[in-house]
Formats: sequence, structure tokens, C-alpha cells
Amino acid sequence: MRRWFLVPLAGSVLLGAVSVGYRVLGRDYRYFQLVKLGDELLEESLPFQASRTYGSAMAIKPDDATAYIKRAEAEQRQGNFSPAIADLEHAARLSSDVLLVSLRLAELYYEVERFDEAAARYERALELDPSEANVLYKLALVRFRGGREAEALDALNRAAALRDGFWEAYFLRGAVFRALGGLDEAEADFLRALTLRPEAKRARTALIDLYIENRQADKAMALVRDEIDANPEAPEPYLHLADVHAIAGRNTEAIEAVGLALEQNPNLPVAYLRLGELWLEEATLGADPVATDKAVAALESVVKMDPANGHAALTLGQAYLAMDDEARAFAELKRATRATPIPAEAHRLLGDLYRTRKNHAEAVTAYHVFLKLRGDTPAVLERLGDTYIELDNPSMAAEAYLKLASLEPRRVTPLVKAARSQLASGDPDAALRTCRRGLATNPENQALLQLLSEATRRVSS
Repeated sequence: MRRWFLVPLAGSVLLGAVSVGYRVLGRDYRYFQLVKLGDELLEESLPFQASRTYGSAMAIKPDDATAYIKRAEAEQRQGNFSPAIADLEHAARLSSDVLLVSLRLAELYYEVERFDEAAARYERALELDPSEANVLYKLALVRFRGGREAEALDALNRAAALRDGFWEAYFLRGAVFRALGGLDEAEADFLRALTLRPEAKRARTALIDLYIENRQADKAMALVRDEIDANPEAPEPYLHLADVHAIAGRNTEAIEAVGLALEQNPNLPVAYLRLGELWLEEATLGADPVATDKAVAALESVVKMDPANGHAALTLGQAYLAMDDEARAFAELKRATRATPIPAEAHRLLGDLYRTRKNHAEAVTAYHVFLKLRGDTPAVLERLGDTYIELDNPSMAAEAYLKLASLEPRRVTPLVKAARSQLASGDPDAALRTCRRGLATNPENQALLQLLSEATRRVSS
């Protein structure tokens, strides 16, 4: 009896195990079918639908990393970076493939400019595979973008040593050296990159820019000719040609080169901007009203094509000033100050215009913005001090003049102005110290001697 009882029981257990196994297999089958469908939707450029499909797969197997990794890509393609990062961070806790998830997270962090976090992920990947030259290159890139140039150089040195002919590493190292002011090292690395990959446009362009920046027209010209020969229908090489002519003092040839760029592409704002700058330079050098008109015509074209171009608005404002059209100059300069990045020079010119209009408070604000953007500049510090005097604020004027005196220690004029302002603000002790400071440099300066006498009298009384 007991044997007959055990047979149905064993059959029942076996049937239960088969049922459980079938459910597990069925769940896995549905999961991978949904993941596959999501992949197909992603291939068809339907990232929103793919994201929802991967989400359905997660509901079936919430402890599997695959759908999280794939949904992160779908979210990234939609520009939804925060959910993408959240999915990858969750996948990092589930996946055994730490290298894959670390690299994907690093790429996402880089895209949202979280450079330190991207670097940490690349460093984690390198702990798992220290010989991966491409990861070292990417680590160098995020360190460079994050302002850690010395660490970027270290990673690039290691990357170049690991892979023969790694031209991208030499190219990036050249960019890092250039940022650090190592121009000879930058030139050597750009040349090495170009030797390894002669068709590398980025390396050739970087080297041309380096030569133009350092006014090495002959070196730049040879590369520009190569660039034109390689791609004669592209406008950019002709703009480089214009820059080379300009630094060599050949403005007429530079203008002709911009014309060649516009023949290749007549709707190129940067070409009209360059043309306007060149004509404005011609107008300034020769007091030529025709050149001014041509500059304005070119720059107005830029502003129509690219209304948010702050540099174009600034240059157009300068052209209007050259035409003595103060109203239109003022409007363009104001527009330039609303652009990103902010052109500092627009604030300086606006400050001058506000002073002309006797609007001293606005002039002071404009000069302060310029100094914040550009740093302490002697000419503008002096104008700021003079404007504070016109605003009847001698104490702030004294501060500006003293800053100027620190920048130009051999000049006594800033100290004369500072001492005079300190007396006007009722601070004879400070004026006394300022006068003695100036007389230590120029003991016979009559203005300082008179101010010293006045300051001494006031302190004694």
C-alpha cells in the first residue's frame, strides 16, 4: 500500500518541478523576446518605444542588468541623460561585466560634462584592464576637459607607449601642450600625428591654427596649400588662407581668399564675419569710408543669418562707431552683451558711450563687467576711476586708481589721482601714505608734493 501511495506522490512532485521549470523558461523567453524587440525598435530610430519595451522586460526580470543597459542607450538617444545614468548605475549593481558598465557610464558622464565622475569610471575600467590604450585616451580627454592637464599628459604618454601609430593620442597631447603654453611640444606632437595619419584633417587644422596664432605665416601657408589641394571645394581652407595673408599684412589677398570661400558656400556666416573684420581693418588703417560701408554690409549679413552671434554684433557695433552712427552702434553693442559667450570688449565700448551720454552710473557698471570678464586692465581701470570722479564718488575712484598703481608701479599719475581722490573723500591719512609711496618713485613730482603738503596740513589740524 505504501509503495502505491509513493508513486502518485513522486509523479506529483515531478509534475510540479516541470511546471516551475516551464514557468522559468517561459519568463526567460518573454524577457529576451522583449529585449530583442527593443533592439529592433532602437535600430529603427524609435528610442521612445524601445525604452518602454525595455521597461516591460525589466518588470519580468528586475534582477537582470541587460535591459537596464539597453534602456540607458534608448534614453540617451532621446537626450534624457539623468534616467540613462540612473539605469546604468542600477546595472552596475547587477552586472558581472563591470568593464562594460563602467565604460558606458564614463561616456554618459562625459556627455553631461561631469568630468571627474567620468574619469573615475575610466580609472575603474583601467584597474580591470590596464593595457587598454583607447581607454587611456578617453581618460586623458576627460581629464583635459576637466582642467587636469598634467594628469591628461600622463595618460596620453601611457597610451602612446602602448599602441604604435596612435595618432589621436599625439593629436590630443599636442592640444594639451598648447593649452599649457608648450608651443614647441604642441608643434612636435601635431606634426607626429600628421606623419602617422597624413589625411587627418583635425591634426592639420590644429597645426595651421597654431602657426597662425604664433604668426608663422610661411609654415602655415604650406599646410594651407595642402588643405586646399586635398579639398578644393570646401570653404574652410580658403578662410585659413585669408588668415595667413592677414598675419603677413596682405589684407587685399586676405579679402580675395574670403571671396573664394564664399564662392564655395555663399551662406557662410563665419566668412562674412571675417570679411567684415578685414574691411573694418582697412577702414581703420586708411580712414576709408568705402571700406567702412563694405564692412557694415558684410557684418549686417552675418547678423541676419546668425542673430545670436555676439562677436558679429560687437564688430558691427565697432563699424557703426567708425561711421559715427552712435545710435546703431549702441543697439548692436547692447545686443552683443546679451550673447553667450559674452564679448568683454562690448562692455568697454558701451562704457565709453555711456560716459559720452553723461550716464556715469551705467558706464561704471559696464566697466566693472569688462574688468570681471577680462581681468584688471590699466586703461579701463583709469577710465573707471575717472568715471567715479564724474559720479562724485571719490572713495571708489581711489580704489580704482590704487589698483592701477599696482599694475603700473613706475607711473606716478595713478597715485596722484588716488591721493587727490582720498583727500576729496575726507581721508587725509590715506592720502599721506599714497603721496609718500609716489614720492619714493619720483621725489620731485610737484603734484605729489602739493598733495603731501595739503594732506599733512589736514592731518595736523
